[in-house]
Amino acid sequence: MSDELVLWHDFNVALVTAAAGLLGIFLGYVVALAFGFLALLPQTLWWFGVELFLLNLGAVVPFGAAARSGLRASGVGYSRNVTIVQFLAGFGLFAAALVGAIGVAVGETWALYLSASLAVIALLWGVFNTWELIFRIQGVGRAAD
Repeated sequence: MSDELVLWHDFNVALVTAAAGLLGIFLGYVVALAFGFLALLPQTLWWFGVELFLLNLGAVVPFGAAARSGLRASGVGYSRNVTIVQFLAGFGLFAAALVGAIGVAVGETWALYLSASLAVIALLWGVFNTWELIFRIQGVGRAAD
């Protein structure tokens, strides 16, 4: 395992633990969980960067499908502009994650910080989406009564 990844061991154990505890159907949890697992594998930064790149490239596919469906949805109770901003932010995070993965692969230390920060943001985004789903559905159910 590279010396740089050894320094991140405790962070990645905590990340995997938190993501596993919250794992559900939300992509943010899956990406954060996979990030932590991949970072705990004994490997070089190059391989870790390649794996992060493939992880984020693979995750953008279901996110794109969700964006396509989400942008056509109506009657959910939120402004379409809010939905557009949420999906644009998501694609921006994926773009930053791909840049971070390339940086990790070429051995840039800043890229580990960027990638770790984005993994935490993905985890928090999953928590936000869980919260929103629970209370948005509850609010829609009440409006029908």
